[in-house]
Amino acid sequence: MFIILLNAGIGVHKNDLGKTLLPDVNALIIEKLNTYPADVRELAIQAIRLSESYPETAVAEQLQTIVRKLARQQEGNGL
Repeated sequence: MFIILLNAGIGVHKNDLGKTLLPDVNALIIEKLNTYPADVRELAIQAIRLSESYPETAVAEQLQTIVRKLARQQEGNGL
């Protein structure tokens, strides 16, 4: 059984023996990304989520598609 405690706003996991485990690093990174622009945040979050399930080459291919989509959106917005 795991217990999640908040320690200065950071999720820290403890097992049922009371030993502290590593925090969920991806969740911490995603939380910190809230200070970045929406397009940067979207690309970084997608990279994190894809990297949890796919090999590096597959992640790179998917991110190329996302970057193209974001670039088209910015061109359409006149940026």
